[in-house]
Formats: sequence, structure tokens, C-alpha cells
Amino acid sequence: MSTFAWLDFSDRDRKRALDAVDLFHEDDTRDELGLGVIRDAFADRLFPGTSTIQTRVRYFLFVPWLFRMLKPAERDPERFARRTRQLQDQLRRSLMKGGESLGVIGYRAGGNVQRLPSSVYWQGLRRLGVLRFNGSETDYARELRLGGEALRNDDGEPVTKAGRSLWDSQLSEPPDGWLDVTNFSLSRQECGYLADRVSFAAPKSLLAYLLHLAIPPSDTNFAWEHVPAAELPPPLGEELDHARNFSETVHGASLLYNLMLAREKESDDLVERYEELLAEWWKELKQRSDDLGRWNRSRLWSLLAAWQARVPPPTHNFIETWLSAIGKARRIEAILSDRGLHDLICERERFLKRARARLGNPRALDLWNGRSGAGQLDYRWGRPVRQMLGDLIRKPAGQLNA
Repeated sequence: MSTFAWLDFSDRDRKRALDAVDLFHEDDTRDELGLGVIRDAFADRLFPGTSTIQTRVRYFLFVPWLFRMLKPAERDPERFARRTRQLQDQLRRSLMKGGESLGVIGYRAGGNVQRLPSSVYWQGLRRLGVLRFNGSETDYARELRLGGEALRNDDGEPVTKAGRSLWDSQLSEPPDGWLDVTNFSLSRQECGYLADRVSFAAPKSLLAYLLHLAIPPSDTNFAWEHVPAAELPPPLGEELDHARNFSETVHGASLLYNLMLAREKESDDLVERYEELLAEWWKELKQRSDDLGRWNRSRLWSLLAAWQARVPPPTHNFIETWLSAIGKARRIEAILSDRGLHDLICERERFLKRARARLGNPRALDLWNGRSGAGQLDYRWGRPVRQMLGDLIRKPAGQLNA
């Protein structure tokens, strides 16, 4: 058990700080300090099957519908790759004809898009049990090729050599004309199917619980703003508490890293901005001092180990050193001027990036755009989970060709 002590910090220009927070929150959550293993462990636990590059939930149906259309002649690797790209480009055009733009993969790049929907959703489809084949797209093509004409069951579904269906047998058929014109709206049947897949594949996840609550998410930045941890069943509430505590405390390390970069760059505007952000961060931590004082960090590491999150010892040591230091700090000035914390972050960046480290490296610093991983960890809530919940919980309406 650790203890955090807090003293009052004089008020700053709150509006300017909040404006700065909004500026940095949106897309700037790059893993500059090597915290990704913990971030992803929480995200996978809370919201399994998701990733930050996903857009809209109906792709969990679009992709298998497309792959079930492949014919025996298209099982040759070159034909397979060409045909799957053609079908996914046809889907892109169908969505655009249906009036969609936001969330359409390839909307700007067109047919030359590098990351196709299938590559974006493949792992999630397998995690949720929609895809029953444990392999990559290339492996999938090979499985089809080796199986030949016999690789379909009596219902016409693709199957493996062992006779197992490659896709969930409960997967619905697509609506007529969907590759001519469609949109992201889900039918009630589709909503029910995807919610059932989440509940079956990950019944103890926060995602399954929120789908069960069926409360459409408002414009919140974090899951704990949508539903307080205290209102969740004990296992989920504990996990969300740990996720929040970790997110809020290590956010200061990311902000301090950017402040150090701003100071080295001798940018007065950026220095002032990050000092304000750190002041706002400190005030928010102070408001949660009682909760943070009860935070059992030993339990945090036990949970991560139980989830098989392989946290390297240097990462563990960095986090513990940071948390211990801010727990002892009396005022924000102590953190801003703490030579030991500055050395900690500098050494951490050098350990992770070697010659590409920005601190103490004028050439690398010249390429800095003024923000590097300054956003607070949200564990995929802002993208894609909030939109995913909205798609599944919102009353289905307006779907084309349903």
C-alpha cells in the first residue's frame, strides 16, 4: 500500500490550461515512455477485440461477409490477394454511395489504401469468435487452397481440413445489394449477434457489461466518466480503478517529458503551455488524493501478471520510481524542478530510443512538432470503443438494404 500526500497549489489560468488539455488530448497518445505493455493489457482486458485503428463496428460483419464470397478459383495466393482487395474497395464505394464518410477505411486514399479493413479487424474477429480460424489472412488463403472444392460444408460455409467452419455458424447473411450501397447502421439482428459474441467471448469484460447496461455513451473522454467504478461489480470496478489511477498518475510523466523538450528547444510558449498542463494535472490528482492514497500498487502488479502482461523490470522500476516521487512531492514546483525526475525521464528515453532520443540530441529535437505522447491514456475508449458502443446500443434505424 502506498500513500500520497497533497498540499494546495495556487490557481492558474484554468481556462488556458483546459484549452491546452483539449488540444493535446485528441490523437496524441504515442508511447514515448514505454508504457504500452500496461496500457494494452488494460485495454485488452476492458475492451477485448478492439484496437485503436478500428473505426465502425459493422466492419465486424462486412469483413466475414466478403471473405465468404470467395470462390474456389480465387484461392490462388495472387488471385486471393487481388480479389479480397477488389471486394474491400467495392465495399468502400458502397459505403460512400450510402452517404458515409467518417469511419470509412480508405475514404481519402481510395483503392490505394495500404491498410485494408480485413487487416484492421482480423485479430478482433478471431478474439470475438466470429472468425474460427487461428491464422493470418495468408494462412487463411493457404487453408482454402489446400482444402480445394471439399472445403465447404452442406450449408456452403468454408471449413478447415478438420471439418470446422472457418466462420461462426450463427453469422447472419448480408442484406441484398449491400455491395452496391450500404451504410454503418446495424439491424436489430446484427446488434444482437455482435453483442452476443462479446458476451460469449469475454463475459467478464467491461465491454460486455456496458452492452448489457445499454446506456448510450455521451461525449466522455474516459470509461470511468461514463460509468463510475463504484457502480460496477467488484472485479470490474477494481480493474477500472487501477486503470484510472495508472492513467492519471503516469500522465504527469508524459507531460514532464514534453516540458523538458520544450525547455531544450527554448520555446517560451511551449514551456508555458506544459507548465500549465502540469499544474492542471496536479490539481486533478490532488482532488483524488484520498483514492490515490488507498491505491494498492502491489495488487496492480499482481493483476498484470495474472493477465500475462510481461512488464520488463526496467519499466516496472521506472513506474515505481515515478509514483513514489510524486507521492512524496508537496507542491508541483517540486516536480518541475526535481533533477532526479528529469534524469529518470532522460535515462528512460535514452534506454528506449538509443540514438533516436530527443533529449540532449539537437538533431532529433529539431524534428519534434511540439507534442509527443502528451495525451492521457484512455485504453481505446475515445477510439474505437465509444463509437462501437454507440453503434450497438443506439436504436437501429435508417439502414440501407436491411
